[in-house]
Amino acid sequence: MKIGLSTLLFGGLDRDIAIHEASNAGYDGLELCSIPGMVEHFHPNMCDCIYEGIKMTLEKSGLLLESVGCSGAGPGTERFEGLMEAAADLGAKYFTVSTGGEADDEDAWATMMATMRSAIPVCERTGVKLSVMPHVRASVYSIASARRFMEEIDSEWLGLNLDNTHLERVGDCPVDAVKELREWIFTGRIRDFRSNDLGIGLTENQVPGKGQANVKGYWEALREYTDLEIVMVEIVGRRGLARSAIADIITETISVLKSYG
Repeated sequence: MKIGLSTLLFGGLDRDIAIHEASNAGYDGLELCSIPGMVEHFHPNMCDCIYEGIKMTLEKSGLLLESVGCSGAGPGTERFEGLMEAAADLGAKYFTVSTGGEADDEDAWATMMATMRSAIPVCERTGVKLSVMPHVRASVYSIASARRFMEEIDSEWLGLNLDNTHLERVGDCPVDAVKELREWIFTGRIRDFRSNDLGIGLTENQVPGKGQANVKGYWEALREYTDLEIVMVEIVGRRGLARSAIADIITETISVLKSYG
């Protein structure tokens, strides 16, 4: 299983720096993020030459573009269709997002399901699949709610973006999640965390082995129970984190993950 890197950590630094640092650290792939206020490494409605330039830069760097990360711009928002079209122009297979909504609220669930179903025609038109992360506080946040979502949505265009830390923070076992949800897993995210609540904790503690998560067990479960080509490191950074500090974090992270075999 190959290892990729989300550009979420590179808030405040430009796209080419993110691509260079990911390649230099030995990553195999990338998720490009466009999240206003956090990190914007591409935009909807850019000219074709810019998308082609990004693709050429990625190709030269040896990085596979797995997905685009667009938290807060999912179905029902004004940026969604433009970002989906951009994802297609970039050659990304997946668009990653959470469902939004509110945990354990049936009215919110009904609204969320209608909104997610509205994405299916957009997926069919662009050829980009929606990979939904079970996310703390959202309508889909746990193993049970993820299973319910997939059974009710029943579409080849929507699947799961599994993140071990979101599941563990709500009290679910990520290893069990891989086993129980494997038929629906489109993409996987991996990191550590240290927190006494639903928060993720400090950036530095998201490096595997520096938090409280069973990162190794989750990694091994992904290898054993899924056919994922690549799993993405998705570390939440502080905007303005120095380039050298980011380089240290991503280098240490990939070193630990590779040590797992």
